[in-house]
Amino acid sequence: MKLKMIRNLFLIFGGISVLLLGSCSRNSSPKKSSGEFSQYEYAVSFYSYRPKRKRDTLTKLYFIDKKGEQKEHSLKGYSIGTLFQEGNEIYAYSLGTRPHLVFKSPSTYSVYPSQIPFVDFTNYSVRFVSKGQKGPIEGLSVEDGSVGVLRSRICYTNSKNKQVLSPKVNLSLGKGIEVNSKIFVTGFDLVGDDMSFLYLDEEKNEFERIELQDPSQSDFQELLLVDGKVITVGNPHFSRFDDEEKREEKKNKISLTSVDPTSLEAKEETFEAERVFTAYPFKNNFRFVTSDRRLLEYTSDLKLVSEKDLSGTDFVNLFSDTSLTVREVRYTDDKVVVLVTPAKASTKEMGTIVEFDTETLEVKKRITIPLSEKAEWETDSADLLLIDHS
Repeated sequence: MKLKMIRNLFLIFGGISVLLLGSCSRNSSPKKSSGEFSQYEYAVSFYSYRPKRKRDTLTKLYFIDKKGEQKEHSLKGYSIGTLFQEGNEIYAYSLGTRPHLVFKSPSTYSVYPSQIPFVDFTNYSVRFVSKGQKGPIEGLSVEDGSVGVLRSRICYTNSKNKQVLSPKVNLSLGKGIEVNSKIFVTGFDLVGDDMSFLYLDEEKNEFERIELQDPSQSDFQELLLVDGKVITVGNPHFSRFDDEEKREEKKNKISLTSVDPTSLEAKEETFEAERVFTAYPFKNNFRFVTSDRRLLEYTSDLKLVSEKDLSGTDFVNLFSDTSLTVREVRYTDDKVVVLVTPAKASTKEMGTIVEFDTETLEVKKRITIPLSEKAEWETDSADLLLIDHS
């Protein structure tokens, strides 16, 4: 009788696990922006696990209005890694399994519990969050006790407005873009020490690989949606299995990939440069900036449109200044925004937000975020959110 009861309990828990893991419990109803953040342009977070030289975690989160005035939150014990806006709420996702926060205004916040069930005794930490067609797309790291392998899942809302979890994939996923009921992602395989470019078919809830000539050639640093095509721009990925000949072959080659999301036809090109600093959409094309201070513009079919020398400009100097660390690059139709922090511990400032004109890359605005207390601060992770008022 006792064995039978135990067996029934396992069956019940197993059934609950399947039901819950097939869907996420977050409300997927579309939300509209309200006036709570209407005067604010940016949300920015700085995380450190060693403030004041103590082994503790602390996040400082700022809301910055159109005049540059700043509202600060000092969040002891929180390790905020990702900021995401959904309608009139801003979510602050923590690294690891620490609690998340949701801000309903620049002044008020509350704990936002993880929406991933733990019935299967697996922890899920958020690696990335991107805006999907029906709701947020969450890239999740699977922490189930497995050693020597990185695993991930994706939580998303499908065309039937049902939130589901993808199957596990043996990769650490970095970024995601949703197009035509497909979520295109890039990932790193720890065992093979190589990179992958793949998509999740939402109708089948299955991962499929994008067939490339040499998928391990690129680190897929940038993932963009340009004129209906999925674009990757990446630096060479040097594997521990590469011999000297292979490393020399990969050296100074920036990889460009364009994928038609309907036919899945992929085009590939390489550009000779040591590495790429950043890339962003520009009108119906895309641009990227290289370490040799060049600005390249390409069509979504990988045709070169223009090339410009950026030597001596404020934009490229942010990336080459060894006293600074570029943390994030965000963009809209009319501006490119760069968040930088001091490369070493500072007693004066947290970081600086610099706005550039998308077309000319001339500075439009510079916002310094001062350190509000007399203490040393060193940033381990930071994120920047451009608050949407549409």
